Amino acid sequence: MLPVSGLIFGVFWQVSFYVLTEILTISELLRGFIMMFLTLALTGGLHMDGFMDTCDAIFSHRDRETRLRILSDTHSGSFAVMGCVIILMAKTLLFAELVNPQKFFIIPVYSRLGMAILLNNLPFAKSDGLAVTLGALRRRSDNFYLLAILLILGLVNAKIALIMMICAACWGIICVKIFGGITGDLLGAFVEISEVIMLTGNL
Repeated sequence: MLPVSGLIFGVFWQVSFYVLTEILTISELLRGFIMMFLTLALTGGLHMDGFMDTCDAIFSHRDRETRLRILSDTHSGSFAVMGCVIILMAKTLLFAELVNPQKFFIIPVYSRLGMAILLNNLPFAKSDGLAVTLGALRRRSDNFYLLAILLILGLVNAKIALIMMICAACWGIICVKIFGGITGDLLGAFVEISEVIMLTGNL
């Protein structure tokens, strides 16, 4: 159901962008800020929270066990704040500069599809947490379902599909090498990072 939830987000993106651009005709920079705020509000900041925790953990340059503890820490460090500011600024500017809005609703679908691929194939870095809860019923056979969705979506926007797959492969390698697997925070970080990269590829 992750790609389905992504489609709901994507339709919201597309409709909001159309209203701000064609009906309200506000400035590009203000449009970028409102779009960034709406995408953040729609998820309740869930993925951003994961991204911030991931920034603190990765840039702490500690051992694996300490990094995993940092992921579970409710406090935000300086790297989390810097990462959050960078991501929010990037999304604001990308939504402001977006000149090819056709079919960009597909980006949230791809980010959730990538999340599903990672969740279904990577080992869990911890024995508890959101990733374990979501992946409790995962099956390798589900990869055929995910591949079918990827091929169908590739017909809509092949370039973005390729970008997402590269992002997922690279992020999967990073997660396994640094953390020993996937966690809910790392999945949230993937959504934020991949969406920024895909928006850049859709300019």
